Amino acid sequence: MTDEDRLQQMIEELRRMRERCEPKSNQNPRYLRYSNAVSALRWLIDDLIKEGAVQPATPDEASAG
Repeated sequence: MTDEDRLQQMIEELRRMRERCEPKSNQNPRYLRYSNAVSALRWLIDDLIKEGAVQPATPDEASAG
């Protein structure tokens, strides 16, 4: 699993958690923080891609799949 994959999993989990917030509005501080965290992780993924720093799967991870 690459760093990008790990970050994407985090994004998906944060989005699920954000969906449980009420009200679903940027006026809700927790909802807004989840949204900001998702945005920050997306920026990290983009940075990793641009830098070519996305780590390939380790041999152990590759053989496990």
